[in-house]
Amino acid sequence: MSKVFFFNIPFHGHVNPSLGLVSELVKSGEEVIYYCNESFREKIESTGAVFRRYSSKFYLDENYVTYNITDLFRVHLELSSLILDELIEDVKRDKPTYIVHDTMCPWGKHLAEITNIPAINTFSTIALEPDGFILTAGFVLALAFNIVKNIPNMIKVRRSKKIIERKYNIKVNSLLDVVLNKEEINLVYTSKEFQPKSEKLMKHYKFVGPSSMFRKENVPELKLNRNAKRPLLFISMGTIFNNNKDFFNICAEAFGNMEIDVLMSVGKSIDISALTIPNNFTVKHYFEVPQLEILKECNIFMTHGGMNSTQEGLYYGVPLIIIPQQQEQAHVAMQVVRTGSGICLKKSKITSDLLKKSVQTIMSDYSYRENALRMRDSFINAGGPGQAVKDIQLYVGKKRIVQMVE
Repeated sequence: MSKVFFFNIPFHGHVNPSLGLVSELVKSGEEVIYYCNESFREKIESTGAVFRRYSSKFYLDENYVTYNITDLFRVHLELSSLILDELIEDVKRDKPTYIVHDTMCPWGKHLAEITNIPAINTFSTIALEPDGFILTAGFVLALAFNIVKNIPNMIKVRRSKKIIERKYNIKVNSLLDVVLNKEEINLVYTSKEFQPKSEKLMKHYKFVGPSSMFRKENVPELKLNRNAKRPLLFISMGTIFNNNKDFFNICAEAFGNMEIDVLMSVGKSIDISALTIPNNFTVKHYFEVPQLEILKECNIFMTHGGMNSTQEGLYYGVPLIIIPQQQEQAHVAMQVVRTGSGICLKKSKITSDLLKKSVQTIMSDYSYRENALRMRDSFINAGGPGQAVKDIQLYVGKKRIVQMVE
C-alpha cells in the first residue's frame, strides 16, 4: 500500500471529476490524503480518502470567479508561496510515495520537485498544449493584451515567481506553467475522440475518460410530475453561473407552450416564488437536483458547457444545447459541435425564439442523439478510473526502479 497526497482546488468542476479516481485508488489499497477546503470534506470522505484541509493561509474558495487570466497567475503563484513550507513539513511527517495534483495546483508540482517525489498531473478539462487547440495565434494575442492591461497583477506574479524560485531552488518555466503544471504523466478526464487534435499530444498524455458520473450524489430523490410520453428538457447552468433570473424567465417564455416537460435548476440566490413558472415546468435549486439521475431520463440537456456537465450528459447519450458563460466553456462547446452531439448558442444572442428553435432542431434530427451515443462509447472505451489507476501505478513503479538504480 502506498501513501498518496492529492491536491485540488475548491471548485465542483475540479473536485467532482477526481472522485472516481480517488475511490479507485482507495479500492486498490492506496491511502489517499486529499487536500481541499472544508466545504468539500463530505464529498471527499465519501470516497474513502482522508480529508485534509489546507492551512488558513489558503484563501481561495468556491466563490472566486475571474475572467482575467493574469488574476489566475497571481492567485495560484501566491497560494503556492504561502503554503509550500507547511506542505514540505507534511511530506517529512507522512512520507507519501507519490503526489497527484490538479492542473491548477502549482503547489503540487512545486512540492514534488522540491522533495523529489513522483507526481501525476490531472486535467479536469480539455488538455492544453502548445500544439493543441487553445494556444492559437488568437489566444496568444489575447493573452498578451491581457498582460499589458494588467501590469500591477504581473508585477505581483513576477514577485511570487522569484520568491519561489530563490527560496526552493526550482524553476517556474513560464506563466502558462502556473496553470498547466504538466508532469511526465498527465491524466486527462476525457477520450481521445473528444479531445481536439489528440494525435498531436505527446505520449505522456493518458486519456482515461470522464469519471465525475461515478461520484455519489448526496441529494434526495426528485420525483417529477411529468407526462412520460413527452420529451424532458433539463436546464442547468452549473453551480457558478446559475443566478441569472432574466435567462430563466426567457426559458419559461420559450418552452411554456411546447409539448415537452422542463426541469430547471437555479442558483440558491434565486427566489423561485418570484419566477413565472408554466405548468409544464419543475423548478428547483441546484442542490435539490440529482443531476446524474435526471440525465438518465432526459432527452435534451441545456447547459453552460462546464466539462463535467457536458461529459455527464454525453455519457448518458443526451444531446446538448450549450450556452457558454466563459472562454473555457466555449472551447468545450466547440468540441460538442465538432462531434455533432449538440448545438452552441452565444449568450449575448439568446431570445425565447432562438431557444425554442434550438430545442426543435435537436428533437427533429436524430443524428444528435446518435453522435452523443458515439461519444458515450468513446468515454467507456477510454477505461475510466480503473485505467487511470493502472497508468499511475505503472508510472510510479518505473520511477521507483529508476530511483533505486540511481
